[in-house]
Amino acid sequence: MNTDLARRDFITQFAKTCLGVSLVPPASLAFALDSGDKSSAEKHAQHVIYLFMRGGMTHLDTFDPKPEAPADYQGQTTSIETKADDVRISNAFPKLAKEAGKIAFIRSMSHTQGAHEQGVYKVLTGFELAGTMQHPALGAWVARQATGGHGSLPAYIRLGGLANHPGAGFMDARWAPVPVSDASKGIEHTQLAKGDSMSGLRKRLGFADKLNSGFLDQFNSPDIRAHTETYSEAIRLMSSKDLEAFDLNKEKSKFKSDYGDNPFGQGLLLARRLVERGTKFVEVELGGWDTHSNNWSTVARLGKMVDEAVATLLKDLEAKGLLETTMVVLTTEFGRTPRISGTGRDHYPIAFSSFIAGGGVKGGQAYGATDATGEHVKENPVSVLDFHATVGALLGIDPMQTIPSGSGGDFNIYGGTGAKRGKAIKELVA
Repeated sequence: MNTDLARRDFITQFAKTCLGVSLVPPASLAFALDSGDKSSAEKHAQHVIYLFMRGGMTHLDTFDPKPEAPADYQGQTTSIETKADDVRISNAFPKLAKEAGKIAFIRSMSHTQGAHEQGVYKVLTGFELAGTMQHPALGAWVARQATGGHGSLPAYIRLGGLANHPGAGFMDARWAPVPVSDASKGIEHTQLAKGDSMSGLRKRLGFADKLNSGFLDQFNSPDIRAHTETYSEAIRLMSSKDLEAFDLNKEKSKFKSDYGDNPFGQGLLLARRLVERGTKFVEVELGGWDTHSNNWSTVARLGKMVDEAVATLLKDLEAKGLLETTMVVLTTEFGRTPRISGTGRDHYPIAFSSFIAGGGVKGGQAYGATDATGEHVKENPVSVLDFHATVGALLGIDPMQTIPSGSGGDFNIYGGTGAKRGKAIKELVA
């Protein structure tokens, strides 16, 4: 057994449980629009709300409809006009259509991983799943490398479980996502035990530090430091007023209902409250998109939740002056077959859609295109690493600042230092 990996797994789990968080160190504000070009960004995003549509969101029935395609391709979906010139989307998103001026739809995403586990890993990390290395998720890179203010809340929060999630990969456990299972309950284990006090807790930790000092002097590795920093940062969080961000009851009832009375909608409301207080990356998942059957009824149900919650989120961020510094990213592990199979569609990584809104992106456009039936990318193909690089460019992340993996080279949000490097989409970066 690889003892380094075993120790990292242990510390990662420990840090997740005990709220491992950290301030992000300063980084250059340079960003790359291609592999050799960098320029200064006077303005850049500081936060990301990342919406992951687990299961494989169909592109023809969401953001790349094909109204002129044969019936055995387009099926029951119709397209509607949006506030963006010459951009039509599915009739499942009438509220988002009104906010399309803020959104850059990317219709030419593609990769080769057609199974769920491999597809999820590919989209979250930019790399293929391999037994030799675990790559960090996009959120870990943002937490580690994005500049800007950060308060006492964790830098990376995920609303949902951590099963089969890459987390911080080969990076320190401090950059792993802190899980929140229920938006209405917030982070668990942040209350003192009955009869305990903060002063008592600090005394016990001080005593533990003295006992551990000899060990720390001898084994002063990054993983061990992440382990010990967990305690002090958990206490900082427990005593912070920023924990009020998790109290959704502080929002007006009508406003809460605008987001939707469901876990996804309330998760987006919480995400707004978290970025408002400094959290860099909030990941919210909506599952159920694996539509091998009942495709149109499922898309109608899930689409309504997305339409309601995301449109409200964009208006809310704009009203609070947060839209320029907060990117809203929506993506999925792959698309679904354009040709209908029975009452549904099968897995299809060859072409799928995503979008970016806010954070300085040039909205009101559709970038890239698939052919008349949605089967193949015909214009401006975008890899997952290109997508990540675009997020990195909008955040002002320095393409030259890399992190060593320990065995497989150096990496950052743009990919590896070898051949696998993403290029930001120039047409989307304002």
